[in-house]
Amino acid sequence: MNEKKRLVVGITFFVSPSNTNIWATGAIQNVIFLYLLMQNVPSVAEVLLINGGDSDVLPEALTLSGVEIKIARFDEVKDRLDVLIEAGAQVDQASIAELHRRGGKAVAYRMGNDFVIDMERVIFKQPTGYLFKQVGFDEVWTIPQHEKTCKSYWEVMERCAVKVLPHIWSPLFIDKTIAELPAPLSFGYKPQLGAPKRIAILEPNVNVVKTCHYPLLVCEEAYRQDPSLFKAIYVTNTSSIKDHATFQHFIGTMDVGLNGIATIEDRYTTPYFMSAHADLVVSHQWENELNYLYYDLLYGGYPLVHNSTMLKCGYYYESFDAYSGAKVLLDVLHNHDRRADEYNAAAKAFLKTIQVDYSENIRAYETALLNLFSPETVG
Repeated sequence: MNEKKRLVVGITFFVSPSNTNIWATGAIQNVIFLYLLMQNVPSVAEVLLINGGDSDVLPEALTLSGVEIKIARFDEVKDRLDVLIEAGAQVDQASIAELHRRGGKAVAYRMGNDFVIDMERVIFKQPTGYLFKQVGFDEVWTIPQHEKTCKSYWEVMERCAVKVLPHIWSPLFIDKTIAELPAPLSFGYKPQLGAPKRIAILEPNVNVVKTCHYPLLVCEEAYRQDPSLFKAIYVTNTSSIKDHATFQHFIGTMDVGLNGIATIEDRYTTPYFMSAHADLVVSHQWENELNYLYYDLLYGGYPLVHNSTMLKCGYYYESFDAYSGAKVLLDVLHNHDRRADEYNAAAKAFLKTIQVDYSENIRAYETALLNLFSPETVG
């Protein structure tokens, strides 16, 4: 590749009227954030969303004030694309072959814990998802939280190298949602010294990597030690599992369940639920150490009790250890309001390092782009 040539990058996305809920999955946000970051890369001349969906108009929920997002079908731009990134819509073998004939490169951008998700699909007889079709990717890109479980999975199955790149974020979507909150709601933590707190558990409960089980265990152990600190525990995203006997027995025999402190709740957007109902969050994940829920909560200054070793702020406890979590939670309930300013400063400093305009993130993605065309990676 001519070193002076600036690249045209296409990122696939399923444009559809049904693809509008940015809170349904982090993948939708991740694709838009990748698009925004690529606009900041000096070696990139143009970024396009390559539309693999059933509409040609980006839904209003995915539009951002002051941000132009260019959308095109592959056939419209195939003669000038240098790099095609499969992210939000699948790419077929013929398209990649055509790209390769012109000297272009194809990347699979993987944002989920595919190894775990695929296992669950097979074992629990769920609908089929992504299928390995040997379409000819030059490289797989992923984010740090999936390296441990998925790196070898993708390398073997896609027959190419896997590169780990920074997880990226922008406050643009949460700012948009905050602006749409009904009065008198306002997003952001409000210290109340000495007052019992309302705790939210916001895990999606759709697969094993993020469920409410350990957050409930943490809250139960802390509640047994000092019930006066708890006003409520809202267990969201559980209305779909509330009738399962195992779950009923799990929560129903806890003190927080027997005493009506923990309640079953539907699914809500994070800004709305935190603004209307909760003061802090207890979380737990299994090999999914970075996610947008964390960033959005930190952005609002909410105390976050979590088990992510990759998250360098918030309140950390040991994974699968309810006693460690309870100790941390009790400390937060007793002392956070006195150190809220220090907490907010640390959160602000961290959030700066994950944004789409952060220089180290831009440099990492630019290096990955340019290395696709280096002699060592040309197949």
